[in-house]
Amino acid sequence: MSRASKNNATKATAKPRLGVAERLEKETATRAYRKVMAGESVTAEERSALKRYEKQQEEERRWQYYESIPQKHWREMSGRQTKVLHEQAEKYGIPFGEKTINLSRVVRSLHDFLAANARRLSEDDDLLDAAISSPALERYREERAILAKLDRLEREGQLIPRDEIRLGLGQIAAILRTAGEMLQRQFGNDAVEILNDGLEEAERCISKICDRDAPSCDEDQSS
Repeated sequence: MSRASKNNATKATAKPRLGVAERLEKETATRAYRKVMAGESVTAEERSALKRYEKQQEEERRWQYYESIPQKHWREMSGRQTKVLHEQAEKYGIPFGEKTINLSRVVRSLHDFLAANARRLSEDDDLLDAAISSPALERYREERAILAKLDRLEREGQLIPRDEIRLGLGQIAAILRTAGEMLQRQFGNDAVEILNDGLEEAERCISKICDRDAPSCDEDQSS
């Protein structure tokens, strides 16, 4: 293997560098774990850091399991024989016929299949092609077109559910709070209070946006 190939392989397998907040969090959790194993008492900060670290590790392991579900387990869950699974996978293009199943790929393929065949699977498709016309039918067709557009935008990654936005922003807030603990140790309580006030205001704004109810049909018509 050439030196360039070795360097590329090293880069591909190298773990991403941790940020300051993540490194601090890991160090605090490691210190807490050692204290627990030694039977020593831990501080509230160390206990919280250890819980967050354990939760993160559990989440990472869960995604690893999702990516390699044994075919035996899939057969048991589906109640189908291997031959049937292979036939269905080939016919419908859903990758659950392999030796190990990547759940993320299966879920994405399943929903892509449902979206691509939505009209065929729907019981109300006849209304879309009906020769008759009425205000109610036109509104129905418009709503179906809106749903189809939203589904397409979601599949293209342009539309993100509000729950996912809230989760992502919450994770960012957790990182900032960890950084705030470092600020507190270096600059005192005044510095971290400023950060906490800003985070609380940001959380209120997030709740105001993410918890906003979608407008009803009556509101749309009256506006």
